[in-house]
Amino acid sequence: METNARAAERGFLRRIRRLSRWRVAFLLPSAGLVVAALLHAAQWVTSWISTAVARAQGAGDACSDLVDTLSVDPDAIEIEDRAPSGFVCRASVDSGTAMVEHSGATSAMFMFSMAFAALSVAVLLGVLIAFAVTRLLGLYRSPLAEPGRDRWPLRLIAIGVFVLSLMMLGQYFQWYAKSDGFGICPESVGGDDVLGFSVTADYLPPALTCSGDSVTGQEFSVTQHGFPFYGFIAGLILAVLGVVLLIVARARKRQR
Repeated sequence: METNARAAERGFLRRIRRLSRWRVAFLLPSAGLVVAALLHAAQWVTSWISTAVARAQGAGDACSDLVDTLSVDPDAIEIEDRAPSGFVCRASVDSGTAMVEHSGATSAMFMFSMAFAALSVAVLLGVLIAFAVTRLLGLYRSPLAEPGRDRWPLRLIAIGVFVLSLMMLGQYFQWYAKSDGFGICPESVGGDDVLGFSVTADYLPPALTCSGDSVTGQEFSVTQHGFPFYGFIAGLILAVLGVVLLIVARARKRQR
């Protein structure tokens, strides 16, 4: 048994050694996306469990903050499921609607899953773009690129792809710097204070979206474009222009 275990271990190490650097570079961010997906699934499960426990305990115990602070009748409190973000205690009071959000561990899981997902996507896009740049450089140095004719289109494509990679990384750092919602999320919606929010990052094209709800349950969503968006557009234009010029140059070459 011990011999078989050692043989299996050696075989596993040999397979790892056979992986090229590019394969390892692709596998690492892919593993990060898997971890993010598992954390997000755990967030849903945790949210369902916390809601079920709160309903089993009753509004008097689960929503004690409303009962003790505002002297709300427990029978008038409604426990709403807000999966994957826990649950909300809502009740009608003289001044309007009182609502308290209970996110618990789901908030930490959300932040970790978003961090893993954003970092993995940024790294994966960086690896993909770096792989494309190396292949373009190989084509640039090959005899297929005629001096003075095909080299400028290839230069434009390489510059555009490089700018795209920088913007993907810039988008991740922008999300990390503004994940607290400062400068994106509003302080009030329709005159009501914001109860909770979350900031998500989109990469194609780059944008930050703040979504949440107010104390009265009114949902909102605000999207903001920063410098990564405009840099992404500029890099895309350069890459497309290079491709068009390269196609035109090759078409003229064939006609001759």
